[in-house]
Amino acid sequence: MLETEKTKDAETKDYSQELTYNRRRACIFAVLKWLECEFFGVFIFLSLFAMRIVMKGAGDIAFALLGMVCYAVVLADFGLKEGSKARVKNTLRGDSVKPAFGLLLGLLSVAPAMVSFAVLALSYGKTGSMLWFKALNAGLWGLINLFAPTLELADAKQGLLAAFPVSQAVLMLTVFITFRMALYNDDIKTKIMYK
Repeated sequence: MLETEKTKDAETKDYSQELTYNRRRACIFAVLKWLECEFFGVFIFLSLFAMRIVMKGAGDIAFALLGMVCYAVVLADFGLKEGSKARVKNTLRGDSVKPAFGLLLGLLSVAPAMVSFAVLALSYGKTGSMLWFKALNAGLWGLINLFAPTLELADAKQGLLAAFPVSQAVLMLTVFITFRMALYNDDIKTKIMYK
């Protein structure tokens, strides 16, 4: 009992000098989270590419799922941390950060990938290479590979035009939901165990 009170008390202390939640810094870090996802994505790409060659189609599916899971974990962590910071500022400093700000952070965290997708969509149906698109979204190479198995743009299936934005929407909602959970101090573990 005493341990949980100490932990809860430590979570609500505000040691910063800022009076309000730094929204600008959070927005910049949201865009930088895409780079962090890409950094981990390169390692996913390198480690799973051999598995994809050996396992053929099943390897592509595993490659796609693990890339999405890696992105979701990084972005969920970001949403929880930023939501927690916003909750502390709301509680102790009287700031008024709303849950909709988490949606903006989610949108910013997938914006670079969506810009590259918009360029791809505008050039869809033409001849050219997809190497730049796959390289800019290295962690999602497996997902992209399900619909575009070669580097030629002409070989890409139309399903890519639907699947990629859906994957980015899932990642955006991950940031929003985790930000909202931390902002309202929702604890899923407690809700599941005691209901």
